[in-house]
Amino acid sequence: MCLVSDPDSTPGAAKDALRARIRAARRERTPEERDRAAGAIAQHGGHLLRSLADGPAGDMPLLVAAHLSQPTEPGTDQLIGLAHADHHAMWVPRVEGEDLAWVAYRLGTPLHHGPFGIREPEGPAVRPADLVGMDVMFVPGLAVDEMGRRLGQGGGYFDRMLATFPRHVDGGPLIVVVLFDDEVLSEVPVEDHDCCVDVALTPSGLLDLG
Repeated sequence: MCLVSDPDSTPGAAKDALRARIRAARRERTPEERDRAAGAIAQHGGHLLRSLADGPAGDMPLLVAAHLSQPTEPGTDQLIGLAHADHHAMWVPRVEGEDLAWVAYRLGTPLHHGPFGIREPEGPAVRPADLVGMDVMFVPGLAVDEMGRRLGQGGGYFDRMLATFPRHVDGGPLIVVVLFDDEVLSEVPVEDHDCCVDVALTPSGLLDLG
C-alpha cells in the first residue's frame, strides 16, 4: 500500500486527508502485524542505541526520550524495555496544558490515561529545556518524507517540543520518528511550524533522513 498526498490542496487540508487515510490503515492492521512490527522496531532501535553508546571508553549510558505508544501505533514498549535492560536513562512525556512535560521513567512507573487517552507517567516532571544532554528522542508520527518532514497527529505538542532543541547537526539530540514501513512517503505536506526529524525507525530498519 502506498499513501500519497494531494498536491492540489492546501497544506492544512492535505495533512488532514493524509492523517485520515493513515489512521484508517492503522486500524486495519491485525494484532499479529502490530506485534511483529513492535518486535522488529525494538530490534532495530536497540541496534541504534548500542551504536550510539559505543564510545571511546566503551559502552556508556545514554539519555533517551520515548513516547508510550497507543494501541494502533507502532509499538514502543519493547524498545523502552530494551533500553532499560541496557541501562539507559529513559524519559517519557505527559501533556500539561499546551505543552509536554517529561518524567524519568522506569519499569513499574505508575501510569494513567491522559486527556487524549494516551498512557502518561505519574511523578515529578521537567520541561524540555531541562533535558540537557539528551542523546536520542523517539517521537510518534503518522508519516515522514525523504526530507525528514514529519506528519504529526495535529495537536502540535511534539512540534512545539522539538522547536526548543537545536538540530542534531548543531549538537541537539538525534530525533527518530517511529512508523510503519508504508508511512515513509516521497512527500509530506508541511506548514511553517512543522519540525523535521533525522531518522525513521520502521520494522524494516533505520532510514537516515539527513
